[in-house]
Amino acid sequence: MTRSSRGKKTKQDKGAPQEQQAPNEASAADVVDEAAEMAAAEGDVPAPEVREPEESSPEQEGRDAVDPLDVLRAERDAFEEKWLRTAAEMDNLRKRTRRELVDTRRHAQADVLRPILGVMDNFERALQSLHENKENKDLEKFLEGVDMIFQNFQGVLRDLGVVPLEALDQEFDPVYHEAVGRLHREGVEPDKVIEIVQSGFMFGDQVLRPARVIISA
Repeated sequence: MTRSSRGKKTKQDKGAPQEQQAPNEASAADVVDEAAEMAAAEGDVPAPEVREPEESSPEQEGRDAVDPLDVLRAERDAFEEKWLRTAAEMDNLRKRTRRELVDTRRHAQADVLRPILGVMDNFERALQSLHENKENKDLEKFLEGVDMIFQNFQGVLRDLGVVPLEALDQEFDPVYHEAVGRLHREGVEPDKVIEIVQSGFMFGDQVLRPARVIISA
């Protein structure tokens, strides 16, 4: 064999494997691709997990069905009712306190004014005695002075709310009158006030002192 023939043979030997390798590599890639496609088609590739909805109990459904707005409205109504009740109680307490304060003040004033009535009685007696002795000039001057004091004193009582009771010729009323005697008088119906022994007085709507009277029989 010559050198040229050996060279040709060597070139053929080196090229022959190269010509056979390309078809083998292409067929292997195709096999891999086909296997992957078949596996995907047959469901060998794991599919994503799908969770089914959990069944809820009736109690859970009831809780889920509560509307938050309904809860807020119920709380609002409860607070409003409580506020209205508290406001009404405070208003009643304020009125009751004011009324008790007025009553306490009136009772305190009545306790102060009651002894003054005795002084007024003495003035009245003094004036009555002086009127019976008008001939004495000195007594007349004294009478004028005492009369002015008496009128002034009546004005003070009147400003304080003390007013005399109208008792004469009135129907006897044990609330306003105190009977100290009974007399028969012609032409007068029974139980009528015919004389006043001691004047009575009112303080507002309160009887400060009942009038002591004599009534007809």
